[in-house]
Amino acid sequence: MRVELEQNGDNLIFILLPDEADVSFLASSKIGLANNEARIDLGGVGVEEIHPDLIGLSTILLCHQFIGKELHLPMEVSESFLESANGVLSKYKIRSNANPGISPYSPPSRARPGLAFSGGADSTAALSVMPGETVPVFMNRPMRGNTMYDSDAPLKNCELLGQIGYDVKVIDCDLEYLRKPVGFPSDLAHAIPLILLSEKLGIGSIAFGTVLESAYGIGHEKFIDYPNGSHMRFYGTLLSAAGLQMSLPVGGVSEVGTSIIVESSPLGEVSQSCIRGKKGKPCMRCWKCFRKELLSVALFPDREVDLEGMMRSSTEVQIRLSAYPISHENVVTYSIQRVDVSKYPFLRKLRNRMDMKLDLDFLDSWYSPSKSLVPESYRFSVSEKISNFIPTMTREEEEIVECWNMEKFLLSEEAKRAHSQLTSSWQDL
Repeated sequence: MRVELEQNGDNLIFILLPDEADVSFLASSKIGLANNEARIDLGGVGVEEIHPDLIGLSTILLCHQFIGKELHLPMEVSESFLESANGVLSKYKIRSNANPGISPYSPPSRARPGLAFSGGADSTAALSVMPGETVPVFMNRPMRGNTMYDSDAPLKNCELLGQIGYDVKVIDCDLEYLRKPVGFPSDLAHAIPLILLSEKLGIGSIAFGTVLESAYGIGHEKFIDYPNGSHMRFYGTLLSAAGLQMSLPVGGVSEVGTSIIVESSPLGEVSQSCIRGKKGKPCMRCWKCFRKELLSVALFPDREVDLEGMMRSSTEVQIRLSAYPISHENVVTYSIQRVDVSKYPFLRKLRNRMDMKLDLDFLDSWYSPSKSLVPESYRFSVSEKISNFIPTMTREEEEIVECWNMEKFLLSEEAKRAHSQLTSSWQDL
């Protein structure tokens, strides 16, 4: 893959030029390359104002899923960036030249944290516990064709953040249209606008709203030692190669905990996880809406939510609940354990599918070993703020997290039978 870079007014344009190895690789992949250009509107920031290593990092995140054997960057980078990046890249290598005259990117001594902001509950919870000078950057996908995506809510949430006093940035970027199906070409690709602006904004770290379920695998089959795992090693090394630290301020907070934080935070009004509805009017048909609303009924029993209507009318919800295991199964179980099924009788089959013997009280507390995922410069501040919202897990609760394993339950005949009964019940709905 060869990548070229052009400037057209305010737009920075990455042009992807696949070679034979890329074409062969994509032919056997579930992911396709739908377009070969990605436009990012940086509001007039020119290529010459962006450190080459930040462009190199962005290029990797942009092309990662499409590369067969080698990547040619659009410009020379520092020797340390090239060496560090190639040291962690395995399925392909960067074949560009390094320039010994280019010094690595070094953030200013009083660097600000940046947050790849989505406008959802987890991202808002992250912002709620980060320093006040944090720069939230929202990557706004232009709406094209027949799409269910609607940016109304996050854009209005960004307006509110600006009114509160945050130095929030909204960056139009169409990189999600590179991929077929539409989506991020790498896990951290939505941070590319923030990465490219890091030198201009004085950013030293890139934060994400990643929660306990996604980082440590809770709710999935097995516990993941995330700080020492492959995901952190790969992406943490790439960011570090470009002079940036990776930060997961709510990496030790469950989706249950982020819901509690958002409910109590002054920033709660800027949160909406649904990306299909308008501001204040979530679609109430998508999987996120169902999961968040089910949890809200568990946490706040007086709330009236038409959960039955969501299950009856949404094929997406039925498909997600038919997965084995269910995505974020721990959160669904936590919610079902606390919902009055006499009030919601149609949830009985879902309740029967869950492991109701699990003690999940720890999900409303903070897994404090995750503080290692926050840069030292504001680690204490984040820890203190989290503790003001939710309690810290006891050592016994930490052991439950670290011994998490759903395999025995998922392999049981009882769970399989209950799952079959649940999926067949969609016909009755």
